[in-house]
Amino acid sequence: MLRTIAFWALSFSALAAPVPVLADANPGNDSGAFTIRLLPSVDLGVVVDTTGAHWFGSADLDAVSDMGTTQRLETGVTLTVTGNFNNQELELEAAANDTWTLASDESDAQDQLRLYAMIGADQSTPPSAALISGAANLVTGTATRAGQPQADEGGDANHAYEFSTAQSPQYQDIDGMVVGTTRSLWLRVDTPPLTTSDEQQSFTITVTAVSGAGF
Repeated sequence: MLRTIAFWALSFSALAAPVPVLADANPGNDSGAFTIRLLPSVDLGVVVDTTGAHWFGSADLDAVSDMGTTQRLETGVTLTVTGNFNNQELELEAAANDTWTLASDESDAQDQLRLYAMIGADQSTPPSAALISGAANLVTGTATRAGQPQADEGGDANHAYEFSTAQSPQYQDIDGMVVGTTRSLWLRVDTPPLTTSDEQQSFTITVTAVSGAGF
């Protein structure tokens, strides 16, 4: 009996010994990967609200102006960023609809209007005429981006249609704006000293939302 028991015990031990595992001969096919690509369909937008906007001495955006004088808005135009893209900026351009033209510099010329624009904090206090000035802030027939080049953001140089950071309370950053941001657009016009027309002159100002990515 003892020999039989020893034999079976030895046999059980042999069966319980670990079986060696062979190495994977081709590990390169153990897994696979693939790439998916999604291009966001983004919506950029700006609502231009002229409700209540008016020149000093006028009830709206129409005015009677002497030659060689300056007019400015007493209440600004409200701009609200819309859509679903949280890095938006604005471009401004204008078109002369009648016989006068738009100036591209600050010199006086017959039948030429200087149209300035500044975008800042959404507040009721109008900026002075001195703050709405400078050739960089003239609105022309060429679409021009408001704010600063990306390289200058964080500093106080090369603003276009944007107040200096020291000009409080008017200053409010207009680079990389998020949805729901509101700003005020302020205008100043300098009429020419001489004209060949006694007809009303109209100008169309276009505000366009553009991506701020990379700019």
